[in-house]
Amino acid sequence: MQLDKKDYNPELHDKFKGLSVKQPYASLLTRVEYIDDNGERHAQKSIEVRSRNTTYRGDVLVCSSAKPVLPGMMSGVTLGFVELYDVKRVEDFTAEDWAATCIPVQDRPKKGWGWMMRNPRPVVEMPVSGQLGFYDVVVPKGDITCFPLAMALGKDGWDIVKNKIKS
Repeated sequence: MQLDKKDYNPELHDKFKGLSVKQPYASLLTRVEYIDDNGERHAQKSIEVRSRNTTYRGDVLVCSSAKPVLPGMMSGVTLGFVELYDVKRVEDFTAEDWAATCIPVQDRPKKGWGWMMRNPRPVVEMPVSGQLGFYDVVVPKGDITCFPLAMALGKDGWDIVKNKIKS
């Protein structure tokens, strides 16, 4: 349950920097496509194109926008964390950069900024009210739960290898 940011109490709540992204791009940013030999996770989409620059660097909770509603994709929910680690002008994009945006050639903007993302960590979806730009997502402690990395059968049953999240 998302709370109003004025109700934030660090003893009772977690606060995350949220970013609403339209589907299908939100899912492409947060879904782990593969894990490389160094154990780093990679998504199909690793660059989010925005009209504005940002100086923020760090974890972002990607939320899917309420619209559009696409079959088989969640809208208006939390989807996962990514690390925003750099920004690059669209005018300086290479062919590889454009491929990492997943934007069809005919829809690519001529101006803007590429927000470079890495380290996707999907979370259990929960309804969220999005906004434009960055915003605070305030929830009761523990409500945002990362999907486990793996499960292993131990002597006492199944053990979950958990993703760690920072608040």
